[in-house]
Amino acid sequence: MKDSPKKIPFGRPVFSGGELAEIKKVLDSGLLTHGQQVQKFEKVFADFIGVRFAVAVSSCTAGLHLSLMALGIKPGDEVIVPAMTHTATAHVVEFCQAKPVFADVCSKTGNIDIKEIERKLTARTRAIEVVHFLGLPCPMDEISLLAKNIPIVEDCALALGASYNGRKVGSLGISGSFSFYPIKHITTSEGGMLTTNDERLAMLASKQRAFGIDKSIEERTISGIYDVKYLGNNYRMSEIQAALGLVQMSDFNDLNERRRSNYLKLSSLLGDMPEIEILQRSDASSSDAHYCLNVIIKENGSLSRDEMVFKLNALGVGTSVYYGRPVPLMNYYAEKYGYKSGDFPNAEFISNNSIALPVGPHLNEKDMEYIAGCIKRFARG
Repeated sequence: MKDSPKKIPFGRPVFSGGELAEIKKVLDSGLLTHGQQVQKFEKVFADFIGVRFAVAVSSCTAGLHLSLMALGIKPGDEVIVPAMTHTATAHVVEFCQAKPVFADVCSKTGNIDIKEIERKLTARTRAIEVVHFLGLPCPMDEISLLAKNIPIVEDCALALGASYNGRKVGSLGISGSFSFYPIKHITTSEGGMLTTNDERLAMLASKQRAFGIDKSIEERTISGIYDVKYLGNNYRMSEIQAALGLVQMSDFNDLNERRRSNYLKLSSLLGDMPEIEILQRSDASSSDAHYCLNVIIKENGSLSRDEMVFKLNALGVGTSVYYGRPVPLMNYYAEKYGYKSGDFPNAEFISNNSIALPVGPHLNEKDMEYIAGCIKRFARG
């Protein structure tokens, strides 16, 4: 196969064309915040996930932080966090001045290891954060049984559309938080959504995303007159973002089917390679979100992860690594808590030996064939 100028970006937002018209309507209205688009988006999203409440926010990080704030996480508390995740999952614990207690992950899925949760539970544990790694649902029944009365906060940043035992992620814990970053399943450019069935958590999140102000603009008798009942931040979503999100949600089934089809095609093409393995969901009762296809280079020394990344990039194939280093081994956490290499062997192995391959709806079957051909070419030397 000759080198090709073909360009396959790891991710790229896909728009159907209806977004511009909806954004123009918002611009023409002159109401860019505090309007109806956010409320409509929240309703559509809550119905899709199958929860009572959805609270639109500025990012998935904001949703996670608001969840912990609503749960009253405070200094001296501990929150169990998977070692393999985006640093935001741990940062929100630090924002509450609590302690993130890191747990290693399962080598086959990248999801938090249940035995590690059990080992890390203490009398000070006040919450457990679970991350549906790359859209692969965690075994929530087992985690819930172990947690008992400890609330479970779901990080669903890469998992929109995934389900476990017939229920969508984001409806399985006390709350879920989703990301609408440009290359996620849907995008609002930046933004996120908190989902919950807990009325009090939803109320607190909706207030604390807007400085903790007691009355929304439409609830005020006199403009500018309000009180502040809670400590809050500016974690709001704009009307423009919500308008974009509404169109994206209307296109979600089509976008996700294209993503799923690409994933299955690439998985099939790479399935006969003894040098790699593909992360799999934990059980047959779940369906994953097909965010990307994560391949693990096996420990036989025949392939180099970094060399493969360089080769693929040179051939126009965009890649990523989820994640480049376990969070507890990043400088901030390693220096503060004394973690060191070897403390989280499974997370470290995935970090050092995985490549995330693109399967998004911006690509097609021919792109999957090209990616597989490039990988097999490299493996043959």
